[in-house]
Amino acid sequence: MAQGDDRAVAEALVAQLAPSSADATRGPVTAEALTRAKEALERATRLRRSGDEAHAKAADGLAREWAETARDLARAAEAESTAADLRRRAMNEQAQVERARALLEEGVARVGRLRAQIDEAHRAGGGRRAVEAHEGDPAQAPTKPSDGKNPKDARSPLGADAGAP
Repeated sequence: MAQGDDRAVAEALVAQLAPSSADATRGPVTAEALTRAKEALERATRLRRSGDEAHAKAADGLAREWAETARDLARAAEAESTAADLRRRAMNEQAQVERARALLEEGVARVGRLRAQIDEAHRAGGGRRAVEAHEGDPAQAPTKPSDGKNPKDARSPLGADAGAP
């Protein structure tokens, strides 16, 4: 665009930056600069009609400056929008990392507590282990000798019905 004359460049930028319904971000930011660029282009047209080419070229140059200003403002608005979006995403990611770190630390602490409990149980128990015994299980020997007084004791030498006549 720097190769063309001021009027052509200004008109191209004004057409390119014309507010559209899809781009609500840059519309308010560039509105004043675009308005001034259009006014300068109209002034240049009026000056040419009146035969004042020197002032018309100056007005074209002014229109180009305003159009380039609008372009720069649009770029800045887009950059700010992108930066805000990236900042928002970074904050969300940071929050997720903090939550994950807290869960990890909680898990490590839980494992440490369980290890301490296991170590304490080994020190206190001296190698004991739990054995599950079921009534009527022939594979397990009774843990204490039966005195025959418990009728429910199936392992009693007398049995449950031994004392009945």
